[in-house]
Amino acid sequence: MKNGEGFIEFDNSTAASSVLENLNKLRKNKQFCDGVIQVSSKVDTHEISCHRAVVASVSPYLFEVFNQRVENNTADRALADHCVLSGDYDIDVFESLVNYAYTSKLEIPKQKVKALYHAAAKLKINAVVKFCGAYLVDNVTAENCLGVRAILTDSYHCHKDPITRLDSFIKQNIGEVLKSSEISSLKHIQVELIQSSWAEMDNTNERHLLEMVLDWLRATETTLEIDRLTEKVHLLYLNRDRTLHDCNDIETGDVRDSELVQDYKRLSKKLHQSNGQGHAKSKSKKGTANNKPAKPKQFLYTRSDSSGSSDDEEFDRDFRIIATTSTSAHSTTGLAIVNGSIVLLSTVRRLNHGETPPDQSPTSPNGQSNSPVLQQMSTLQAMPNPRCGLGVAELNGSLFVCGGYDRVECLKSVEILNLAENRWSKLPDMHSPRGRTDIANLNGLIYAVGGSDGTKDLTACEVFDFEQEKWHSIAPLPFPRSHAGVCAFKGKIYVIGGSNGLRGMTRVDVYDPESNSWSLAAPLTVKRSQPGIVVLKDFIYAVGSGEEWNCSPSVERYSAEENKWIPCAPMQQARRGCGVASLRGRIYAMGGHDGSHSLCSVEVYDPTTNTWSAGPPLTTCRANVGAAVVQGRLFVVGGFNGKTFLNTLETLDCDAEDGEEWTAFVDRNKWTSGSRESSSGISGC
Repeated sequence: MKNGEGFIEFDNSTAASSVLENLNKLRKNKQFCDGVIQVSSKVDTHEISCHRAVVASVSPYLFEVFNQRVENNTADRALADHCVLSGDYDIDVFESLVNYAYTSKLEIPKQKVKALYHAAAKLKINAVVKFCGAYLVDNVTAENCLGVRAILTDSYHCHKDPITRLDSFIKQNIGEVLKSSEISSLKHIQVELIQSSWAEMDNTNERHLLEMVLDWLRATETTLEIDRLTEKVHLLYLNRDRTLHDCNDIETGDVRDSELVQDYKRLSKKLHQSNGQGHAKSKSKKGTANNKPAKPKQFLYTRSDSSGSSDDEEFDRDFRIIATTSTSAHSTTGLAIVNGSIVLLSTVRRLNHGETPPDQSPTSPNGQSNSPVLQQMSTLQAMPNPRCGLGVAELNGSLFVCGGYDRVECLKSVEILNLAENRWSKLPDMHSPRGRTDIANLNGLIYAVGGSDGTKDLTACEVFDFEQEKWHSIAPLPFPRSHAGVCAFKGKIYVIGGSNGLRGMTRVDVYDPESNSWSLAAPLTVKRSQPGIVVLKDFIYAVGSGEEWNCSPSVERYSAEENKWIPCAPMQQARRGCGVASLRGRIYAMGGHDGSHSLCSVEVYDPTTNTWSAGPPLTTCRANVGAAVVQGRLFVVGGFNGKTFLNTLETLDCDAEDGEEWTAFVDRNKWTSGSRESSSGISGC
């Protein structure tokens, strides 16, 4: 008790627990109860009396049910106060959960933790779900881990951490897990992959193969139920689009057609007829930009287990490879999540034509292997830190990145990738953190302009001298801004568009390094925040933009001689925050954001015809991505895929068999160590 000026205060800290304790006694005696939870098990149905306000305060599920009953059945009291739970529930466990709502305490036998998890997940009592999940994972064995994984898979209320921990246990003990008694209860999906040479069969990355099978299942599952996927062994082939396709799609007379394929078609036809169904061939949409991530051709054969995604890759509960193991030279078995269910997934690699001896591999006429597997491909090393809204440029034959932001803060760190060594090195930090920034290389010096430090937009600018390995401050921008585009053009630095807050800008500022001063150029014809800026021949191009939350496909170009911006043909798709670069006389607009999703699609602009066409899609969707041309190769770096800040990069392979494609795998023998002489950044592949 406290005395104040005209007031007294009394605090009875035991009253709340006493009230709940007394309410629980009333509940057990069915006094003043206004709700009934009807629970069914396999053999019985039981009614648990309760006070709706109490249990609804603990269980969001019961709150929704009782609230809906009251709204829809106000005249029918018998329905309004009932919650019916049909299924195979443990009645004792449900009784303990209702008791928990009153006491905040639980005590059950250890053998009933799974049943408690199941019931708590149904009632959305997340504290109990989290506790049970941690207990189950802490006490997992090779014999019971699949049952525990099935329980965690069934509940979307389970946090990512116990699932990740359990998957790690299964991966480390996959041999013992496959011998457990629980394995026989899993559905078994069997796949055979036809390949054209022993070299391909011997060098296939088994983990990557199962990931590609999972991609095929993800697409196939929309037309086939998982039970039907287990009815036969599926014969697949690697299509020119770097995805797996069913061999029923192979046309008669195709180079891949064989007796093996024909036998499979006959078997499939017989099976489909017995089920009263026909076979639907795969269809692809052509002529428009593809926003589906692409797999590079080396993905199936690289020895690296990296897929080119961030280590903190998107967590997919419904489709996921848990663990794999080799069962023979050309066979792999794995455990996977397919459409939310655990399945046993096995693959066998088969030679399609069987004419090449096991100790030989097909070679080109010059005696060298024509298979990508023998080129000793390696994965482009990821940046030490994920970042988007970053500055990217070519510097002395290397890839230079700085600033940007991650999930926590705006960054001032600087890194450079030596392509010949495939290794990142740290350079001196910038003076200021700079997220939502852009940079440009002018005469071998890197200019970092504006951006955001996380609390405010910046006017500060600085330049990096690689010879001195130092940053020097230069004249500040006349106006603070972030999300501006920056380029070097005719001996000066141009800062184009951007935003101060949510509003886009038409402003264009020009920096003269000789006088260390800023001047104005002609403004853009429309406001542009997050534009892609690139120089091609005698023009600066501004590609796409975002104004508040709207995105634009519009494009315009600037002539210094006329000091004028002129509209160009718009892109096929509106996008902001895309990577833009010029290569072989064309402009590439890569990734970005359409206002709803991060994009994988790429568009290519031909200035001679003033037209945009679809380019090869990126292997990862990327918004606020950086881009640069280094040693004649186009790179995209970092960005945000919609859920994850990325530390990965990919490059455009202009020598692919079926045209250009993006890849995270490179032959390091093609790269030089770079030099002190800066390249133009616009040479061809």
